[in-house]
Amino acid sequence: MKLQLALITLTLTFAITGCSTSQAQPSTEPQNLQSDRTTKPVIIAEAPPLKPKITSSEISTSSVESTSGYQCTSNKNHLFLGNGTMKNKYGNPIYLLHLCVNGQARRTFEIVTGRNYTQQLNRNQSGTQSPLPNGKYRIGNTLVQGTLVEVGKVDGLNVRQPFLAISPLFSTGRSALGFHVDPSYNKDPKEDGTSGCIGFLNQTDFKSFWANVQQYQVKDLQVAINTKASDNPNVAER
Repeated sequence: MKLQLALITLTLTFAITGCSTSQAQPSTEPQNLQSDRTTKPVIIAEAPPLKPKITSSEISTSSVESTSGYQCTSNKNHLFLGNGTMKNKYGNPIYLLHLCVNGQARRTFEIVTGRNYTQQLNRNQSGTQSPLPNGKYRIGNTLVQGTLVEVGKVDGLNVRQPFLAISPLFSTGRSALGFHVDPSYNKDPKEDGTSGCIGFLNQTDFKSFWANVQQYQVKDLQVAINTKASDNPNVAER
């Protein structure tokens, strides 16, 4: 019995000493091994690698501008002018004008704005003949007679050279902007395109456009074209 009590006492003494040693006694491990153990949680929780920096020339100022397509997400009837994927034979970009009705894309028209040699000029400066600036516009109520030769005629309408004015809802140096047919499209390298207006490629498209604007009472235009970013296929290599 005495021998059994002595063995039990000795076992308990070793157990208590082991707990206190691992929790309270200073470690006798080499310094470098102790340091490795303390850094293991940092290695396990390693942060993800940093993404490479993107220069301003690689991205556009708007996610919408960097895409060639457009989703009619708003239920409000409106027009949206965005990027396209083609140029005409003179290198003038062909942009896409989307007609959105009740949240659905009803029609898409090919248009030009500016000229092939003015695409990258200041779009808010008067006289540059560059594409119209990005932003929101209010569409006029009726067709008026165009005052320039480059406002093409449209057969079957009451106005011989119909022009549908738009008004920018932001501060800009541009004025006298609107929709009309480009009579010089793919015909004259100097006049091909517009001085900043939205030019339709033919009479048929303009007539269809005007009929839809009237039918669906479209009053709002959003322009978001990217004439400078490297990811825009409309930008000519110069």
